[in-house]
Amino acid sequence: MNGSLAKRYAKALFDLAREQEMLDQVEAEVRLLDEVLHATPELMNVLTNPSFSDSELAQLLKDSFGDMTAIVLNTLLVMVENDRAEEVRALPHFVLEYINDFRGIAEGIVTSAYPLSESDLKDVELVFGEKLGKTLQLKNVVDEKVIGGLRVQVGYTTYDDTIETKLTRLERELLNA
Repeated sequence: MNGSLAKRYAKALFDLAREQEMLDQVEAEVRLLDEVLHATPELMNVLTNPSFSDSELAQLLKDSFGDMTAIVLNTLLVMVENDRAEEVRALPHFVLEYINDFRGIAEGIVTSAYPLSESDLKDVELVFGEKLGKTLQLKNVVDEKVIGGLRVQVGYTTYDDTIETKLTRLERELLNA
């Protein structure tokens, strides 16, 4: 899957949504699209199956997503018409990326040894949000391998303050001393 093509369609959809002041609605719809595509891999199998014609795929999309706004549905239909149905899977990710960037929001993951309370999660979002100059929306993932501390990943940047990482650094320092 070539994400750069999906990114172009996502940019066009984002621009239209912003122009028509429909960012909230488009965001909700592409999140739903993402959930549906994750929950039903059969749908992606059909979209990428060359034995189905463009008109059959278009009808399937209309039947499945006909309640969505015209700009979202039309983006999907144009992708099928241009033989880019396999890119539909990546579309929600890029649209949400554009929307979040426009709003100054970054999404990420905080990994911990135990579930963080809402208060602790908000504190981590505030601290790292200040470092990045963005509003953070973090999802807490529990990993039993983490003895203690936190690992925060936002985009391609990882801040690792876990005990495991500290012990590894200490071991390297001792071996190099």
